[in-house]
Amino acid sequence: MAADARRIRVDRFDSPHAQVEMARAAPAGPLRPYVREYVGWSDTSRAISRRRQLPSGAVPLIVNFGARVRERKARSDEWREYGTFTAGLHDAFTITESAGPNLGLQINFSAVGARLFYDRPLCELTNLTVELVDVLARPADDLIARLADAPSWAARFEILDREIAARIARARPPARAIVSAHDELVRTGGRVRIAEVVGRSGWSARHLAARFRDEIGLAPKAFARTLRFAAAVRALKTAAAPDLADLAQACGYYDQAHFTRDVGAFAGATPTELIVSRFP
Repeated sequence: MAADARRIRVDRFDSPHAQVEMARAAPAGPLRPYVREYVGWSDTSRAISRRRQLPSGAVPLIVNFGARVRERKARSDEWREYGTFTAGLHDAFTITESAGPNLGLQINFSAVGARLFYDRPLCELTNLTVELVDVLARPADDLIARLADAPSWAARFEILDREIAARIARARPPARAIVSAHDELVRTGGRVRIAEVVGRSGWSARHLAARFRDEIGLAPKAFARTLRFAAAVRALKTAAAPDLADLAQACGYYDQAHFTRDVGAFAGATPTELIVSRFP
């Protein structure tokens, strides 16, 4: 079902135990280099939902109006609980759990978009999950309240458009060489040679790696690796019976063994296990 056909797609799923509504929208045109997508949801289920969240090259901001979320990092046995939160770029999966009726929003920023929206180097958030109030301070509470009071998904997405545009306009931008390197890596799905990115930057490889890691959260090589993995995950989710060797080659891997090693490192699973789970 569609609502506001220009921007918003709304899907509803009904069962004897729950009613779920998902709303998806692209941001306003000028924001599309900085925001990949808005996703809103309403879920009446009281069942526990557990998901394996995989590195994607994006920086999510999750606004919860209902149940809080528990999270465990790949390299930890400790569970932590969050309300409205953001997560920097990660180099391994996390496990999340939620239970009870829930209403919320997720903003999927590009790494440059998050760097501008938060107006701080993303190295401060690498492999971390942080409450939004700890990043934005008092403005976080105001934004959450306005989103909660909005009468519709369209109104919430319009609030986000205005808030994100205003914060980006006020932010101190990273160096043009970093933005260009980021954009080229994203555009090519991480398949471009890092030496070519370095050459076009006009900087030394060491200088670009250090500055890129500071502003974006990962060095260019690690970011490219994340983007290749994310492209492979999308292919695994959508292909009916993927040929792993062909998929690995299409996503820029040297061979299937290289791809299998990356899946293990990023997801803690084999490619076959990801196909079965279809997560995230």
